[in-house]
Amino acid sequence: MRRLELLRYEETITKALDYIIYRIKQLINKCDDEIAKMAFKHILNKLEEEKRSIWFSLLCKRTFKDRKFGITDLDKIIVVDGITKALIEYKHRKQDFEKAIMLNAFQFYTIRDLSIRSNIPFYYIIYIIKIGGDKMFRILKVDRNLKYKLKRLGNGSGRDTYIVTDLDNSILLTEFELKRWLKEVLE
Repeated sequence: MRRLELLRYEETITKALDYIIYRIKQLINKCDDEIAKMAFKHILNKLEEEKRSIWFSLLCKRTFKDRKFGITDLDKIIVVDGITKALIEYKHRKQDFEKAIMLNAFQFYTIRDLSIRSNIPFYYIIYIIKIGGDKMFRILKVDRNLKYKLKRLGNGSGRDTYIVTDLDNSILLTEFELKRWLKEVLE
């Protein structure tokens, strides 16, 4: 479901988040383990951040109701020694793609254009859990030369436009190889 579609259910989502937040606060108050408390507080902060994000998205949607409008986010901005080195969109898949990589077109175009204008490289890092539990990561560099097609996929509120690019445009790495790749790319 698209994020702006979720805003139709803002009141219900906020109530659900409030209930989960309340339960986590109860767990924090009962917990004697300081590490567990820190973990619960981290989760609590993420949930509170999500509530504020939904509120802000709704505010923007209402403000720009007569205009074509979209919101996206960027997962990571990597800065090394004060220099912005990469824009990273981090995804998760339970299994690897079979023939092609499909990504939300709006987010793809928005971050790709930001990358081109700022001259900061943009990568998708897709975390994949392989059979046997091995961590694998598919890396896709996004630039002007990336070949892809546009496709409308899904049904109902899940229907959206995706870019579809061949797996050959990406590389598949183990966790060890990912660390080496990051060091090479970010130096």
